Amino acid sequence: MSRRSVVAMMVGLFLVAFFLRAYRPISRPHQWLTRAEEFYEALDKQKWSSTYQMAHPGVTTMAISGLALRLYHASAGTPAEALFNWAIPPYATDYGRRMAVGVMGLSFVISGLIVAITLAVRRLSNWTLALLVAGLFVFDPFYLGQSRSLHVDALVGLLMLLSALLLLISLQEGRRHYLLLSGLVGGFALLTKTPSLFLIPYTALTLLAHFLTDLRAGWNLDRPEGRARWLAGEAGRGLLLPGVLWAVMLVLPFALWPAMWVHPIRVLGNMFTKSNQYRLTPHQYRFFAGQFYIGQTPSLLYYPAVLAFDSTFVTLIFGLMALGHYLLWPRRGRLPVKPLLFWLLVAFPFFFTLQMGISAKQSGRYVTPTQVGLSVIAAVGLNGFVNLLQEAFADGKTRLAKSLPAVVAGLVIALHALVALIHMPDYGAHHNYLLGGNRVATRVIDAGGQNEGFMPVAAFLNRQADPESLSVGVIRPVNRTTAQYFTGEVTIGMKAANDYHLFNIGSMQRHISPNKWEAALRAYGDGPAQVVVTYDGVPYMRLYATRPDESFRQIVVRRGGTGFVWMARACTAALLGALLWSLARTARGRSLLSASSGS
Repeated sequence: MSRRSVVAMMVGLFLVAFFLRAYRPISRPHQWLTRAEEFYEALDKQKWSSTYQMAHPGVTTMAISGLALRLYHASAGTPAEALFNWAIPPYATDYGRRMAVGVMGLSFVISGLIVAITLAVRRLSNWTLALLVAGLFVFDPFYLGQSRSLHVDALVGLLMLLSALLLLISLQEGRRHYLLLSGLVGGFALLTKTPSLFLIPYTALTLLAHFLTDLRAGWNLDRPEGRARWLAGEAGRGLLLPGVLWAVMLVLPFALWPAMWVHPIRVLGNMFTKSNQYRLTPHQYRFFAGQFYIGQTPSLLYYPAVLAFDSTFVTLIFGLMALGHYLLWPRRGRLPVKPLLFWLLVAFPFFFTLQMGISAKQSGRYVTPTQVGLSVIAAVGLNGFVNLLQEAFADGKTRLAKSLPAVVAGLVIALHALVALIHMPDYGAHHNYLLGGNRVATRVIDAGGQNEGFMPVAAFLNRQADPESLSVGVIRPVNRTTAQYFTGEVTIGMKAANDYHLFNIGSMQRHISPNKWEAALRAYGDGPAQVVVTYDGVPYMRLYATRPDESFRQIVVRRGGTGFVWMARACTAALLGALLWSLARTARGRSLLSASSGS
């Protein structure tokens, strides 16, 4: 493609990714907004040690969202304010506006990282695979949900993946500057969240795998200087030198953190000590497979279940298909990437999930780097499937036969986007339709992690006369989201004095402080709710009026539906049928070719 076409395509990719993430976000965590503001306050007062706010340490999140907030405040009363206002609901409180602006800053950087990853995959393979990765990333509902939250997980996932891809490019092309960039990006990942320390053993594994491959290729050549000396030289060039260079670049971003200028040893020691304490302390409330875990770690099957239900049927099917391309039928069609690169791509999500699985504290968002890694693997599977179709139609003379593989790839990405967009803007409410959607998922894993479904409730409350005089009783942690988009009183717990009572699926699943809401649920739960928001027929939000008007009309917001379960299963059956047909056709073609060559 021409440079102009590439630039136009990347700009379009950026704008779509940014809009989906920045427009009217519902961000549950409040702590990173406070930390971002305190981070910049510490910079203003030159209190360098106070730029250390949390053991995560979240420096990149605070710097990005804090800068967005500074720009927002500077734009007040000027035409530039429109650059922020388009994404913020008109009824947002000051707290809600600041939260939305912080998310907008992160969305801007995340969208840029998606473009960078697309270009990195292009360098590693080809434009087909790069565009498939872009399509899966931009519309992945789980990642969309995470990247609309003011937190560290969405950002660290892309930084870790980009670091890994740059490392693979460096070793494939033998260009040192990609290795240096990999270490630099890895350093920013480490400034975001400490589990990105995973990049150190992953980089060691990658360097070792390439070193052994190169060693095997040159093993049988004559070595006048002696084999031991040759081995030592190869180890220095292939392992020691790149490892040292990568490590130097890894620590370089820490020089940008003011806390490192005054108390580096104290900050690093505190950071890793507290991170280890968090790792050993389970969440207070967790739900898995119909059981409540109060201060306990869920089953070993927790993360596999989360990964399966949070993926789309497209990423799940083509992720498995990618393994088939490299394990079962590697010679039937062109492989998108070399086998060694593919297995190193697989090692990224596999070993990261193992690392997080040994921690006592577990949450679905903690494996966001796994989810983004699986999207790349799914794109490899889809690219391999397209290549297989192309080979199966190699003797096709019609225009349809030649264009069918590209049409199929486009339809697959469209289906992937569809199951996300039907939940807009609550993308995190999606759960894999191939596995039964929300009806099955909510019996297995906890849902509503970002308080999905709240925006229609907020719109209703703000339509009432004098909303500032109303009070709403909620369950923690939906109180933080309610305060962003409702100007009235918000109380944790259901009280008779409240005008409304809001029940949300996430808090009730996890059985958070039942003494504050069970009595109200018994009193109001059997009656008609004022507002109900459902996904696939499962209520995520229910708003009850304490003194309902007998003539009120119930508002029911329905998204998703069981029809998509059957759609996903029918599409999966069609794709598997096409795969089997392509394998059979290419096998027959190769047999005929062999027979012709033999005769």
